[in-house]
Amino acid sequence: MMPEHVSRQIRRPALRVVVPVILFCTYYPYAWLILSRGTWSSARWTWIKMWPALPGLLSRVMFYHYLPDGLALAGMYFFTVVVVALMIYLASLRTWLFGAVAVLVFLLSALNSLLAYALYRA
Repeated sequence: MMPEHVSRQIRRPALRVVVPVILFCTYYPYAWLILSRGTWSSARWTWIKMWPALPGLLSRVMFYHYLPDGLALAGMYFFTVVVVALMIYLASLRTWLFGAVAVLVFLLSALNSLLAYALYRA
């Protein structure tokens, strides 16, 4: 029997697993940019170039819509980096939390992707 003052070892997932899974769950929902049919117009290429910042699209819609495009894109990048880093950190704390965070990130990214698709088609 283990004494009470000795805590159990915490099982943490490896970062070499956490980082690619969280990045996949974050960016895969935007694959419609390259998988959908249609012409490869300059507008489509612009959206493809914005792909790394697209998880921050909601922040642009809510807060940065009145800023010039360059500053708004910088805000989207900032929001994306902060949120993805936070999700990677949370997912790396516990094994059970890794699964929960991955599913949550995928669902929220899919919803944000629907918003992006609606704006792309507009």
